Amino acid sequence: MMELFLVKIVALLRPIASIEYGQQNLFDLAGIGLFVLLAVVFLTTAANRRTLSLSSVDLLIVAFAVWCLTCYLAYVEEARIRDVAKLLIPLFSYSIVKNVITRRDDYQSMLLWMVVGFAVPIIASTVLILTGRGVDYVSFWTGVSRWSGAYYGSHSLGHSMVFFLFVLVLYRSMLREKAASIRAYGIKNVALLGIGALALFCLYMSQTRSAILGLIIFSLIYLFFVNRRLLILGGAAGAVIAVLLLPKWLPALLPDIILLQQGKIETSELGSGRPQYWHHNFEIFLGLPLDKKIAGVGIGNKSQTMHVRENEVLDSHNDWLDLLMQTGIIGFLIYGTLQVLILRAILRVADKERYFFLAVFIAASIMMFVSNSYIYRIAVCQTYYMMMAFIEMRRTRTEPSVEPIPESPPPPPPRSPLVIRPVRPRAKLNA
Repeated sequence: MMELFLVKIVALLRPIASIEYGQQNLFDLAGIGLFVLLAVVFLTTAANRRTLSLSSVDLLIVAFAVWCLTCYLAYVEEARIRDVAKLLIPLFSYSIVKNVITRRDDYQSMLLWMVVGFAVPIIASTVLILTGRGVDYVSFWTGVSRWSGAYYGSHSLGHSMVFFLFVLVLYRSMLREKAASIRAYGIKNVALLGIGALALFCLYMSQTRSAILGLIIFSLIYLFFVNRRLLILGGAAGAVIAVLLLPKWLPALLPDIILLQQGKIETSELGSGRPQYWHHNFEIFLGLPLDKKIAGVGIGNKSQTMHVRENEVLDSHNDWLDLLMQTGIIGFLIYGTLQVLILRAILRVADKERYFFLAVFIAASIMMFVSNSYIYRIAVCQTYYMMMAFIEMRRTRTEPSVEPIPESPPPPPPRSPLVIRPVRPRAKLNA
């Protein structure tokens, strides 16, 4: 089926499209083009077959898209169509994937293509880091390097590595169920664990604290439901290692604490200055006229500088606050309701997968609060919603079940020939 093939192609190329290519991200444009092609083929096929399945989640996605396009047209001079596309493409990918993929095996195949796609930038980033290239910047205060690898910026590297680890956990759990032979499963398992180890290495070198926090939250929630023994043992071992290696990782991951103790920064500058950015943007929002409070200041209308300037909207490093600023109260409420419906769909999934998607959803929601991650960072956002399509795929479209053919009952055993025995006369009793 052409739609299924194109979904797999998007799953493969979307992670590769995140690679930095000079000053022009040509792979990013290729990814958008593939999505447009996929949408056209899907809608054409759905119109001919009349098989389009829509849920309340899909209807809210359409409502959010209409609102975003309305806001863009209302403030076209202050908005950017590219940012509108980044905001909407991941959501529509959810609706397309859940309609195109109707079998569990096809979904697992899509995850494999996604794993292969992520393996390319992971290996490239590892090589760049080990050879001393791919540095994002060096901290002026600590002298510690933050690495971007093959990505555009350390945050893109960190969040991509964490999402890959999410996909890896889900694919490996499904692979274990479908393993045809112990040998084939063992070989593939070793390869997956090797790529996972490289992803952890790249995650640490990126020093993206919000991504590391998301991975920790996911691990705690998922293991709590799936393997509490491993949670206790792993947590204890992790705590011991963290204490022993405190002088190594503290300057790299939490330099703010050291600088605050040395009196070089103020409390408002903790978290790379996030409290300042949040307070600054929220004050601007409160001072907006009523129409812009409702519709936002324009999608994409924010400064990329790290300096706080009066009356200038900054990058909040908070997806939820950016969403409020750029789409207004209405857009924020629509998107928030959409997340509530997604959570409701997760709670209806079968137990084993329910715990995984619940852990990912909570971790992603928290990462969205402390960073730009799963709303505006299309490198992980599109693959995130493609993966999340599973939560409604099984409810709206079930795999065709094949009733087992009952075996014909065995023939009855042959009857033994009828034997007529003579009846002996009973002896008479003497009176």
